[in-house]
Amino acid sequence: MGLGGYLAWTAVVRELAEKLPEGTKILTCEGDGKNVTKIVRSPVFENNPHVYKEGDGDHAFPLFLNNPQANYCKNDTPLKAYHRGDRHIIEQMCEFYGIMEPKLRCEIHFSKPERDKVDELTRGLEDRFITIEPYSKTNYTPNRVYPMEKWQNIVDSLKDKIQVVQIGNGITEPLLNGAVDYRGLTSFREAALLIGKSELLLATEGGLAHAATTVDTPAVVVITGYQDQRMVAYPQNININISTHGPCGLKVECEECTQDAKNHNEKEIVDKVLEFLL
Repeated sequence: MGLGGYLAWTAVVRELAEKLPEGTKILTCEGDGKNVTKIVRSPVFENNPHVYKEGDGDHAFPLFLNNPQANYCKNDTPLKAYHRGDRHIIEQMCEFYGIMEPKLRCEIHFSKPERDKVDELTRGLEDRFITIEPYSKTNYTPNRVYPMEKWQNIVDSLKDKIQVVQIGNGITEPLLNGAVDYRGLTSFREAALLIGKSELLLATEGGLAHAATTVDTPAVVVITGYQDQRMVAYPQNININISTHGPCGLKVECEECTQDAKNHNEKEIVDKVLEFLL
């Protein structure tokens, strides 16, 4: 599970904390539904007052993150992930626990040093800027990629109207000409804070699109035919579904996903950004 998946679970943690007896800590874990085999620690759970940490005592509510009944991925094979696509992933996971109308917002509990660092990082930026993460991880599926040349065209169309700040893991990701280079300057959590200071995030569906909800920053999100839009489309976002097929769920290259990305007119993204900024 990637950081985006863990972020979705933070919404479940919040909703459960409101339902459980006051003060109950939630143990993020894996197991067979009864016995815990692994405690799951992720950066997105850090500082969360509802998540169990060492020293909190012997009793906690086990939240099994690998429970197929609660998980949006019903069967994960080497070639294909079989998803339930009729509802948002947060709604699907909460449904198992009897929570029917959860707030579609992830949570990160930031520390003061994280906030101070991002405050310092943004001192040199203009008062208004947008963030962009054009890179899509391909280690799980290659079918969420949007072509870099199209992202470049988008930056070319926007850079004279608003400052564009590129964020991401590091210098191994290509830098877009005309973007301010903030690649590798932040952790994932700090990147969320940086998004929070921006007017808007531009990205494909993935971890940072989920992270934008933690700071209440809207995002223009490119959604491919890999999965059903209903699973990942947050209502506060501008969700651009480029798929003419699907969802495929394929973890190997899907020719239709690739062709959809090549055929999509990136002007739609530019127009949506400009419409939002005006």
